[in-house]
Amino acid sequence: METKEEIANKFVKSYGEVLPGFIFGHKFVKDYTFKYYYDFVFHKLDGSSSKEPPISGGAVGFTIDKKTFQTEVLSHGELGKLDTEEQEINETYDNLLSVKNGSGSLSWLKTKFNLDSKSLLEIKKKIIKQTWIKVK
Repeated sequence: METKEEIANKFVKSYGEVLPGFIFGHKFVKDYTFKYYYDFVFHKLDGSSSKEPPISGGAVGFTIDKKTFQTEVLSHGELGKLDTEEQEINETYDNLLSVKNGSGSLSWLKTKFNLDSKSLLEIKKKIIKQTWIKVK
């Protein structure tokens, strides 16, 4: 199985020369819950870095899915969306953890999904039983 670095290297090399005299490289930036994110960087054709990278528009970077190992190119907007989704995942986990620890309520869940009290009680019982919800 390929490592994330090997996948990233293969992915950027697949583009070849992206601008006259330049190829893509990558820089690992962030480990998200479900994906690894890399910035695109420019290198000269010989692989060396340039003091003054070319000015260009387009994709800011790419992700590698942790489960499928598929790559996906991201625009600035899509990167912002990924950050928002990650924040929601972390907030949800923190809320579930506080319920499990007895210090929080599920009112946020009831509001978000328009749940009735009976459904909410069933969910709370299941949360308390879960072993994968652990203190960070």
